[in-house]
Amino acid sequence: MLAGVAIGLRVLQFIFGVAVLGLSVTLVKAQVYGSAPTTTKYSTFTGGFGVFAAIVGAVGLFIEAIPDIANMALDGLSSVLLLAGGIAWTVGFQGVQCKDNAGRDNVVKMIQNPLLNQGEDGEGRYGFWDYSKEDDENGNRLLSNCQKGFSDQILQFVAFGIGLALIGVGYVRMRRGGTTASYV
Repeated sequence: MLAGVAIGLRVLQFIFGVAVLGLSVTLVKAQVYGSAPTTTKYSTFTGGFGVFAAIVGAVGLFIEAIPDIANMALDGLSSVLLLAGGIAWTVGFQGVQCKDNAGRDNVVKMIQNPLLNQGEDGEGRYGFWDYSKEDDENGNRLLSNCQKGFSDQILQFVAFGIGLALIGVGYVRMRRGGTTASYV
């Protein structure tokens, strides 16, 4: 039973790590002016680290040479990094709501937010704005960036929770005698 829970959590950890990595890379690649914000780059790191922790942890379920305490430490580090990434997004959003009907002040906040606007060229032009497109299309691009960023934030918080659950499972496994054939 415990092995099934551990495997299920590892699969979730892997999926959430890949999702965080994919969203973050998408936002980094969409940057038009300047380099991507540190928060976005950091999220690529946390997503990649989450994937790494999931793979090492999954291998550790089947190979006794990797002690449970090592996986717990890796999960702890991954969890702290993901929590920091989620908090960084929360702070970086600066009260922005990812809604198109949240009012003019919210739209101005979205436009001026460096996590969402794909950079500014110094002359008042933002990266999300394509002058060959209609205003609605540009607004949709900005809203899409906001939704991707918000998803990245939430996924990091959920991955943090999964990491805590894995630490708990690792503790129980360790107390029962670690990785043995009877568990996996």
